[in-house]
Amino acid sequence: MRPRVLAAGTILALWAGGLAVLARRQRPGGEAARLARAALFVSPGADYYVVSDSSHQIGFASSTIDTSAANIQIVDFVEADMDSVVTRKRFSARMTIRLSRTLLLKGFRYELGADAGPYAVTGAVLGDSVLVLTVRARGTRTISRRIPLHGPLFLPTMVPMVIALGDRPRVGQSYSYDIFDPLTDSTAVTTIAVRAESLFVLPDSATLDTRTGRWTEAHVDTVRAWRIEDTSGGRLTGWIDASGRMVEAQPFPRMRMRRSAYELAYSNWSRSQPRPGHPAGRDSSPIPSSP
Repeated sequence: MRPRVLAAGTILALWAGGLAVLARRQRPGGEAARLARAALFVSPGADYYVVSDSSHQIGFASSTIDTSAANIQIVDFVEADMDSVVTRKRFSARMTIRLSRTLLLKGFRYELGADAGPYAVTGAVLGDSVLVLTVRARGTRTISRRIPLHGPLFLPTMVPMVIALGDRPRVGQSYSYDIFDPLTDSTAVTTIAVRAESLFVLPDSATLDTRTGRWTEAHVDTVRAWRIEDTSGGRLTGWIDASGRMVEAQPFPRMRMRRSAYELAYSNWSRSQPRPGHPAGRDSSPIPSSP
């Protein structure tokens, strides 16, 4: 199971759907106040992504943010078919994060389903000093542990929005964070560098082609994005916009996620999936190339 767990974790870690919150910057002091100010710019919304291999759509992903008077909740989801040498495996993964209105982590739940699950990691922060962690996996006993905290706790999912909401990204900048990884139960200092800036042309609406029964682009929008890279070669690499939302990422050589309209990201892929009594279908339309 371990490779599938890490694969799904890699994808989720690229999401900017997490909220503007992450570990401490290298400069001392002021981080809590900076994050509280950044929280003022957080607004509810949803983004959708086409998950593709080199030529075909193989899945769907989404990232949503909900806000209330007391909490901010982020839910990231991905489902895709991964071809191996002998078979095709489907995995689904969901990360739910609950934050205070000042962007302090209250709790999270990470789940794997389909062929990769069931697997779940649940974390709850008690005060500001202890993380209570529970791990459940198929074929193993439930593991519970308490992890002492020596500072604010943040998750990898949140890095892109911390970078974008803290200051406007500039090529050549780098940021270092203490990041807690729920997959390894560990904290590591990670340096993220801004490597490039570019314009992306992305679909923001779709129309139904009644002849083919498929959705096609109706309108596009131009989005400025910055490429961030984990300098240690880890998972936090991709293109993000000025709000820290993911625009495009390529977690594996043959997998790419790209923001799109809901109908293009989900409806076309859903329509191509096998139904009872029907042979497995597959989307045959190519995914637009990166700028």
